[in-house]
Formats: sequence, C-alpha cells, structure tokens
Amino acid sequence: MKKIILQTLAVLALLAALPQARAWTYSDGDVLLIFRNGSKDVEFDIGGISSFLGKTNGYSTTVTNWSFNLVTNTFGALAGAKVVLIASTGSTNWLSSTEPNTTAYNLGQSDFDSQYGVINAVGTSPLNPFAIPATPTNSLNSYVIDVGGQYKGRSYDYVVSGGQFNGIYKLGGNAQFIVEQTAPGFLDFWQILPSSAYPNPPANTLIGTFTISSTGVLTFIAGPRAPTVTKVARSGGVSTVTFSTTVGNTYSLAYTNKLGGAAGTWPVDAGTITGNGSLNSISHTNTGGVEFYRVSAQ
Repeated sequence: MKKIILQTLAVLALLAALPQARAWTYSDGDVLLIFRNGSKDVEFDIGGISSFLGKTNGYSTTVTNWSFNLVTNTFGALAGAKVVLIASTGSTNWLSSTEPNTTAYNLGQSDFDSQYGVINAVGTSPLNPFAIPATPTNSLNSYVIDVGGQYKGRSYDYVVSGGQFNGIYKLGGNAQFIVEQTAPGFLDFWQILPSSAYPNPPANTLIGTFTISSTGVLTFIAGPRAPTVTKVARSGGVSTVTFSTTVGNTYSLAYTNKLGGAAGTWPVDAGTITGNGSLNSISHTNTGGVEFYRVSAQ
C-alpha cells in the first residue's frame, strides 16, 4: 500500500511539473502562419483553409487572428524574419512560395503523404507528448518556441530541418520549391495535389497571394497575379500581344476599337492559353482601325 501511495504521489508531482496546456487547437485543414529568425519560432494557427478558397479573383481580406506584437516582441523587429504559410487536409496540401513561376511537378502519392506528414507534425508537435508552454496572446492559437531550448524538437525549425540548403527550408525536402519569404514581403499560396501523370503532370493551382507589410498588416488576395503586357507587335492585319503568365492559369485577350465601355463587355478572342510561368503571346486578327487590348486571367 505504501509503495502504491508513493508512486501516486510521484505521478502527481510529475503532472504538476508539466507545462499547462493552452488553446492550441490545430486540426487538419488549418492554416499555419510561422515566423522564424534562427533562434525562435512564433507559430500561429489562423483557422481553416476554407476561409481562402472559392473566392472570386481579386477578393481581398485582412487576416487579423494573429499577433504582430508577439512577433516583434519576440524578435525585436519584423524585418529579416522568415515567414511561411502551410496547410493540409490530408488529400490536398497548400504551400506558400517565393518563386513566382512554381512549375508543375510529379508528386506521387507517397511523396504527397510525406509532405502532409510534415505539415501535420508542425501543427501537432507543440502538443505531443505534453503541451509545451506558450506565450498568451489574447487567447490566440500561438506558440513561441526556442529552437535551441528544451522544446526545440517541437518547433517548425526542427520539424523541417531536413532538406534545407544554405538555411533555406523546403519543408524538410518535401517541397520542390522555396516555401518561405523574408518579411516584409509577399508569398504566393499554391494548392498541391498528388499525381501519377508523367511526364506532364497537371500544374499546381495558385490560390492567391499573401502580403505582409512592415507594419504587420497581413492581406490575402485571391486568384492569379495580374498579367503584365510587355509588348504589342503588329504584322499585316495581325496584332500579337505578349504578357507575363503564372503556371496553370488560363489567359484570354479582350479587344475593342472604342474606349469608354466597361472592359468586361469587350469581345474576347477565341484563342486562350495556359500559363507556364514565362512570357506568352496571343495573336488577334485586326479587322480594321485602331484596337485596344486587355489580358485577363482565370
């Protein structure tokens, strides 16, 4: 009996010494916003991915469920910190990227599952096997983790430390592109699906772009980046419009010979193209007179 009591007291003492849990409620499908500076990680769960999906092109929202003050109080300043956004439901992954022309690639099911495993580990590691201490931020889902301290194994830095090159993390070698940006800056947000197609897998889908300002304003804009017209050349009765593209988005050319009407009412040339991240062109036969052109992306 005495031995049982002593064991019980030992367990109670151990539980009392454990860090107290807090409101980190990560679930698959949550978007994780991570800031890192090499010594500490500040990690936020900013809610479900559905908040950023299915929006019309150009839709814009300010993301407020994170703490700029927590980041600057931890790092001293935002400038120079790395920022990344990741999410996964297990069947679809979403990764931020600084590479403007992230190309299609063949991510087989096993590689896709490994990518999911890393994202899930970033979300669940602070809770396993026991919840680690976190800095309270008005009940926001957040953690500050010293990447060289007692709980370093629960940090984003530790989880994705494999597969880095010159300090640049590619999600533990499970992403084929750079997933983080130096703040302030902008990050494209890509949807990744598994594919066994070879040699031409389907392109990744650009969901939108996150921008973080030097004052800590985090904005999401849905849809592809607006194309930039770089050249208009005319030969005979054919005009060729050259413009920038993003991988996977489709582009069409609208035209008019009379300004003043709404651009959405302009006729659209029958030819459309799928972007490949390079400059692309659409040619239009001019039936006469001066014409004006507008490139739209979907």
